[in-house]
Amino acid sequence: MEEIFDRDEEINQLSFLLKRNEWVIILGPRMSGKTSIALSVSNTFSDRKTIYVDLVKVKGLRDFINRLYFSIPKGLIERVKESLETIGVKIGPTSLSFKIKSTAVIESIIRSICSNTILILDEAQDLKQGINHLIPVFHRLLNSCPSLSIIFTGSAIGLIRTLLEQKGEKPLAGRKPSEIFLKPWKEELAREYLERGLENCNVSFKREEINEVLQELGSLVGWLNIYGVNRCIKSHEEALKESIIEAVSIAKEEINNAIERKAWRKKALKLMVYGANWSLLEKESRVSTETLSSFLDKLERLYIIEKKEKIYIVSDPVYRKAILNL
Repeated sequence: MEEIFDRDEEINQLSFLLKRNEWVIILGPRMSGKTSIALSVSNTFSDRKTIYVDLVKVKGLRDFINRLYFSIPKGLIERVKESLETIGVKIGPTSLSFKIKSTAVIESIIRSICSNTILILDEAQDLKQGINHLIPVFHRLLNSCPSLSIIFTGSAIGLIRTLLEQKGEKPLAGRKPSEIFLKPWKEELAREYLERGLENCNVSFKREEINEVLQELGSLVGWLNIYGVNRCIKSHEEALKESIIEAVSIAKEEINNAIERKAWRKKALKLMVYGANWSLLEKESRVSTETLSSFLDKLERLYIIEKKEKIYIVSDPVYRKAILNL
């Protein structure tokens, strides 16, 4: 796992938990390397199968079912087909058709492949519909599939928050998943990561260029990776320009999802680009204390803002650019 830079503690923790067949939630900002760690560690277990399901922008439980089914390796698919056919599921070339409850289909799929399996549900917080219905399913799987591990990655909202706070019909037998939090890098560590990466692709660089990258993109590994890939084949100026455009586009999409077309939320975010206290946000947003508090909590859980003493601020330069361009 040499490709995972400076995450030894998190790697060792995840490996230890998977050896015990635990369920794990990897939390962290978007583009912080959650997926890379989940896949790299899982693939070190030669005696277990790894199934990876990308849940970015998943549209409800039916979409989840299709993504889950079509992520299953060929060696296991016949077993799954047989299980689904017995409950009346029709399998098409690109989707599944059924009249029974979605949760029954999900449970049938996972149960049929759960022996010695690591299931990665990536960006699981995007599964916003039917969240509470999944808790009883996970409860039953936890008890009936002892050699199944599930890794959930994402931010602490939506499904992730539900799992952590155990608010489903049947909590997971009092065993909430273990948490691994990927903290953002400090500037010096981000600098070292960039320099090593550029050296590996034989690119000569100046310290001033690295300073500019950190100033414009910050220290999130995802933004740095975008620059690194571009820089390996382009000049610093071109690479940085294109990286800013791509990173801001990604951040803007996430921010729009958080704003939900509400003007007061956009206004509050723009205030927090420069830093704003509670009184200012409450005055300018003109919403209830509870509503404002809920929105700020959501932004913190998405790692879009942080609270420094009494000031709420958007600390990541990419998110700042994205908000100012809304």
